[in-house]
Amino acid sequence: MKIAFFTDSYAPYVSGVVRSLQRFTKGLVQEGHEVYIFAPFYYGKKFRGEIAQQSDPYATKVFRFYSVPAPTCPDYFLPIPISIRAFKVLRELDVDIIHTHAPFLSGQLGANLARKLGVPLFFTHHTVYQEYVHYVPAPQKATKAVVINFLKWYCRQCDHIIAPTEMTREMILDLYKLPTPVTTLPTGVDLDPYDDADPTWLRASLGIPQEQPVILSLGRLSKEKSPGMLLQAFSIIRERLPEAVFVFAGGGPIREALEQDAQRMGLGSHTYFTGPLDADQVAAAYMGADLFMFASQTETQGLVSLEAMAGGLPIVAVDASGTNAVVVHGKTGFLTPPDPEALAEKALQVLQSPELMAEFSAQARKQAEQYSVTATASRLVKLYESVLNQS
Repeated sequence: MKIAFFTDSYAPYVSGVVRSLQRFTKGLVQEGHEVYIFAPFYYGKKFRGEIAQQSDPYATKVFRFYSVPAPTCPDYFLPIPISIRAFKVLRELDVDIIHTHAPFLSGQLGANLARKLGVPLFFTHHTVYQEYVHYVPAPQKATKAVVINFLKWYCRQCDHIIAPTEMTREMILDLYKLPTPVTTLPTGVDLDPYDDADPTWLRASLGIPQEQPVILSLGRLSKEKSPGMLLQAFSIIRERLPEAVFVFAGGGPIREALEQDAQRMGLGSHTYFTGPLDADQVAAAYMGADLFMFASQTETQGLVSLEAMAGGLPIVAVDASGTNAVVVHGKTGFLTPPDPEALAEKALQVLQSPELMAEFSAQARKQAEQYSVTATASRLVKLYESVLNQS
């Protein structure tokens, strides 16, 4: 089978959507299918050169659109999906499926090409898009309504919609009132990087002594991820466990503000910011920490929590969509209200009990193993085949 993925973000940019794309690509290619990726080009010194951006460890081939930096987030490049070559390329490739991973820029081109080529159109609803309207310089209430109405229209063009969690599926059905089939299919966890990960890397690279407990949070440092809540929780944790340190792994638009807040709160010498990490470093970071904390309330699939559990990390996180689909309260960690004191209390309960930490760690790894890349890719292939057989 030949599949074309259209996405508004891809490597070398780092995000949950990018990781999801890479894992499904790996699983599909390992099963003998061909995957072609259409994504934006990333300019600037911090991104790799042109040759690297035309290749991928698993994709059959990567095609790049010209792109421009987003006005509100210069690290995020917006593709300009106007390409008279795209139709010719896809026709020559003789693709069987077009699968979009964003409804806006590249997603619009993907939908148009699917109609022209007469092939099924799949769409993965990765994000609760209406929760990101604060990036748009316009009245938020009106913008949110526009986004929801646009998504209703876009989803009605699709032959099948993928939701990363059951909660997201219910949101789609309730909000959009669609006749289109919607299937829950979580992103798989790639366990391979953990086999060779160096559990000493995180402490060694940051100069953290072995006796200091390391709390890790990995993800984009942006308003919707609520990293400020974690910083407040850490301030409470240090009152009872002063040797603890907190590591924010990842980049984002509010990193500088968070660093300033950490200094202002007297946490500067105990708070570390790594910036973006590559896949091997991510696995090593999980393996080298003692506890994973997460406060986002806008997740659709709890991917970073699954990754952390694959590294054997107990989880303390806000009880919210996506995260609560993969974290089992009282078994792989604790879920709390969106409150710094509640997060701090549960984090201390884990950190101060070696027996509880060991129990959660073992159960976390076991839970993550149920979400293998191979299993989720196989389920996606069956969905593709079911739609193709109806054509």
